[in-house]
Amino acid sequence: MLDASDPHRQRPFHFSAAGSYNFKMKHLFQWAPFFFLITFLLTGCVKRIAPFEWVSKIPATEDALGPEELFRLPAGERISFNQLIDSLKTARVIFVGESHDQIEQHQIQLRLLQELSSRGKALAIAMEMFERSQQPILDRWSQGLLTEEAFLKEVKWETTWAMDYLLYKAILDEAKSRRLKVLGLNVSKELVRKVAQHGLEGLAPEDKRSLPEMDLSDQGHRAYIKNIYKGHHGGIAKEFEYFYQAQCLRDEGMAQAISDYLESVDGEGKTILVFAGNGHVVFDFGIPKRLFRRTPIPFETIALKEWQKETDEDFTYSGTSSPPANFIWITRRNPPEMKRPRIGVVLQKREGADGLEIERVIPESPAEKAGLLPGDRLIVVEGKEITRVKDIHDALARKGWGTDVIFTVLRDGLKKEIKVILPQPGSL
Repeated sequence: MLDASDPHRQRPFHFSAAGSYNFKMKHLFQWAPFFFLITFLLTGCVKRIAPFEWVSKIPATEDALGPEELFRLPAGERISFNQLIDSLKTARVIFVGESHDQIEQHQIQLRLLQELSSRGKALAIAMEMFERSQQPILDRWSQGLLTEEAFLKEVKWETTWAMDYLLYKAILDEAKSRRLKVLGLNVSKELVRKVAQHGLEGLAPEDKRSLPEMDLSDQGHRAYIKNIYKGHHGGIAKEFEYFYQAQCLRDEGMAQAISDYLESVDGEGKTILVFAGNGHVVFDFGIPKRLFRRTPIPFETIALKEWQKETDEDFTYSGTSSPPANFIWITRRNPPEMKRPRIGVVLQKREGADGLEIERVIPESPAEKAGLLPGDRLIVVEGKEITRVKDIHDALARKGWGTDVIFTVLRDGLKKEIKVILPQPGSL
């Protein structure tokens, strides 16, 4: 737990900003803490990374996972859900890092929300999934003034977040039924895009005036993000520095949103549950450290992590002995029947343009393997015109796992048909 008198967090471990490490990831919000591989140094020497003590306590098979595979770090003490809740008593902010597409992790978030509320906590929920500009819409939702259909339309869910809404539905329904504040955290996608393409210095004066206070000096965080960047080749950030600035913009913006709310009249006495991707939470690098710089108050971090059979080079650590959070909860993988086919792209809608433009292609995804590129505009799927993300989701659901899907793509002004092969369930 953080002591507000100590800017270096009085907890059993501290990850120095000057620390040297590499953290390779297949996706921005995923990491694997289970086993550590041999790391080959550039000099040809070999360095073995000693596993954390708690790693050996995680079941070796998914079948052995119980409902509460919950550990207090760094020692790896196994604790119950009730013990976790007791440990959160004095925290004003509770960060819950997630992998966005994991069903069980969202069920755990709902459980945390319900249990803390039942114990008398005055809660607010802060969510990466919404932008700050959408706050009036979120307020009307929490006040019971919007139907689900109207809410999804007004927040432009399909292009703002574009994940399956059913993953978050129970959380948002609970907030509505309890009249809990839902706080939109993110800065606008358009501003992030501009920074990723042109850098902070390339922004127009009016955009510069809208920026939160920015700190780009953390060399440890920079090294962490640089390893992530290696998996985003071909994305909208043409230079690493711009990519890093865009990532910091999101972290700083979300930290600023939380700080502003805590210091407002409405936020007085509230405990904030923050739901964000693990990449914004682990090691305190993203939002936590930047919030504490603004508002030094007690906080705790919980990382929700899908069980993995084994690690590979994407999950290699070196140079740090610090665990990623105060608590880690190991969750089962999505059951195959509940995992819908995805091709692995991030899409955006351009005003006045047909179809949906690919903003980013996920490395090693079916889309990348098929040759889809950032900037491609998806205009037809399986003979049906694409006007919204749901058109693609519906087509993938109809085709199912282990089949191929034909897209018509507009690239450099020319139409092209591309076949995307959907893998068998469980092979991703």
